[in-house]
Amino acid sequence: METNIPIHFIDMLKRCKQSSKEAVENLESFSDFKQYMHIQRPVEKELEEYINEAYSSTTAQLILVCGGVGDGKSHILSYLKNKYDFLNDENIFYLHNDATESFSPRKTSIETLASVLHPFSDEGLELHDTKNMVLAINLGALNNFIDSEEGKSFSRLREYVYQKKILESVIDDEPCADDNLFKYINFSDYHMYQLTEEGPKSDYIKGLFQKITQPTDANPFYQAYLNDLQEDKESSAKNPIIQNYELFQQDDVQDQIISLLIQAMVKEKLIISTRALLDFIYNILVPSSMENLNHLQILEIVNNQDFKTYTTCLLPFQLFEKFDASPIHQAIHQINPTRLRTEKLDQHLIDFKSRKDGSYLFAQYISINQLPYFARSLIPNSPWRNPVDKDQKFKQTLTKLFVYLYYLIPNEVHDSFKDKTYEEFMRYLYFWNKKDISKLSKLYREEVRQAIYKWNGEGSSDLIYVQIGQPQTQYYALQKLEIEPYVKPNAINPETNLYKFLPMLTLKFKTKNAHYIEETSIPSIDIDFSLYALLIRIKNGYRPNKKDKFQFIKFVEFIDNLISSGNQSEEIIFESKQFGKSTRYVLKYDTTFDQYSFMEM
Repeated sequence: METNIPIHFIDMLKRCKQSSKEAVENLESFSDFKQYMHIQRPVEKELEEYINEAYSSTTAQLILVCGGVGDGKSHILSYLKNKYDFLNDENIFYLHNDATESFSPRKTSIETLASVLHPFSDEGLELHDTKNMVLAINLGALNNFIDSEEGKSFSRLREYVYQKKILESVIDDEPCADDNLFKYINFSDYHMYQLTEEGPKSDYIKGLFQKITQPTDANPFYQAYLNDLQEDKESSAKNPIIQNYELFQQDDVQDQIISLLIQAMVKEKLIISTRALLDFIYNILVPSSMENLNHLQILEIVNNQDFKTYTTCLLPFQLFEKFDASPIHQAIHQINPTRLRTEKLDQHLIDFKSRKDGSYLFAQYISINQLPYFARSLIPNSPWRNPVDKDQKFKQTLTKLFVYLYYLIPNEVHDSFKDKTYEEFMRYLYFWNKKDISKLSKLYREEVRQAIYKWNGEGSSDLIYVQIGQPQTQYYALQKLEIEPYVKPNAINPETNLYKFLPMLTLKFKTKNAHYIEETSIPSIDIDFSLYALLIRIKNGYRPNKKDKFQFIKFVEFIDNLISSGNQSEEIIFESKQFGKSTRYVLKYDTTFDQYSFMEM
């Protein structure tokens, strides 16, 4: 690393903080620390291949590195610039980062971009320049540029962007005529986790966790931890930061935290950058009471703290209860395991109230030796043992800690925190991105189809409620509607680990016997986890309310599109519900005699 002088563990951890100078990216520097922390991602591998191909090509190429804010574009470009000397020679390869910035106060960002990209304008391409270029640009800025007045001079580039559907939520790998001139990488197509048939996982997050916890000479975090341990073993044994680090080193704990992070990304639509992830690691290891303190100040707190204070500083509380620390913590709070209720977990919580000393339950159900100081101090400090001063608040704290540890380090594997709806959604997401349609029949034919018919009321297999006028409680209108899935057979993606995928399912349904002029007019719906979870509830009997219909307005529009291509102009069924009795009438149009008939069914 940069220095051989021993560094205290807290000072090493501070390098992960969002405010750390190490968190600031620029293309010109790539420190030893960043070199150590670097983990290759599939998106980097693809970009590296394009850069090397462009370097060996006889014609100049423009490589668009697209994506959103904070997704790692700058870090990877900085890493590659540090790796390849030719990327530092602007006469061979020009790297332009952050296209929203203007070099001159007199120029807008779009004018600056037009100037930088001039060799790849329609006029510039005729000059056959040999200088390659990498442009790191956010999708919004790219859209603004090609739609601008300056963008009209870049018709081939604009056509390439449209043909490759770079600005759309699709993944298109179809060959294009200008692939020899332009290449693109869209960071938005890649994620911090990958999809597998067994469920999502993240090699990248696991790799980052390992960089911080692996017991090697090359790991500056581990070396700083050893330094503190050797300097003062007694204080280190009850230092919650040290204890948290030792717990964080456990593979099972890392895997559970990774599972939480993936759930947060899927359920709460959280976008996590590497910078935010490192800041999150700092926040789960360092309690709020010890933030912004130096090593000696922390030792003073540690040596004077009581067992209750120590307990609230442990990693589970920093993970689940530090609500305001970051957007990641806020998202995890929404999927906190204490919000779940299962028979087994409820039984354990009953045991806490019925036993004379609930602290014994930790040894029974938790791998408590992974927290050695807590394990040996719990019984002597048990709030159940003192008949005079029964600390109810501390009992609640320990009960909550039990749930968190039962999630992170149980003695035996259990499924008390299993979310079947989430697991099924992730399975569908995997097969949809693989284009393996055969695995989606239940999704199409049962879950989504039933939700369509039940959205406005308890419809049947071919009758659907329609909204006419003001909502009624006595009279309802229905129409016949036969719908069927619209699927196109595609070659199945042979990959078993999907790193490049879309985070939602796009399903199409069409009305039977309806004629659609073009494929784009067939009703389609994008299904993310929150909509899927609602559809499953509807399938199981839940009736969507006004708030649901407002939140999922696109699903309402999708159903309306299906209904509009039904036969409501020929036949409408009216249902009267009174005193638990249901009567149906049908209003029919006779095309032959141009007249209506109305009769009881």
